[in-house]
Amino acid sequence: MILLETSVLVDYTRSDPKLARLIPTLPAVHCGPARSEVLAGARNPAEEARLFLLLNALPLAATPETVWDALGGNLRTLKRAGLTIPYPDVLIATIGITHNIEVWARDKHFPLMAPHLPALRLFVEPP
Repeated sequence: MILLETSVLVDYTRSDPKLARLIPTLPAVHCGPARSEVLAGARNPAEEARLFLLLNALPLAATPETVWDALGGNLRTLKRAGLTIPYPDVLIATIGITHNIEVWARDKHFPLMAPHLPALRLFVEPP
């Protein structure tokens, strides 16, 4: 499985041709935090309905209870390394780590986290 981070989901919902071609061919999932961020960007009810259709076509990865303790540890690790990473990004990374799946992100924060969170596996976007 590959966990789609918010930046990838946003580009997908904006009809990025590359993503429209790739995502349906991959074992792609999304998670609650990324879903919420995407839905928060809906500008009107019609767009919200369109986003629901796109997101509901993708499986939703569970957020198990163990994520919260692991998230606290990951936030602490990153803070000690001098990194201030947005909470949703660390949460999405932690969900990927918890499920032991790759995270596909176009967000600059994920490569910054990877050296400090060795269990974080980042998906390499095909050309």
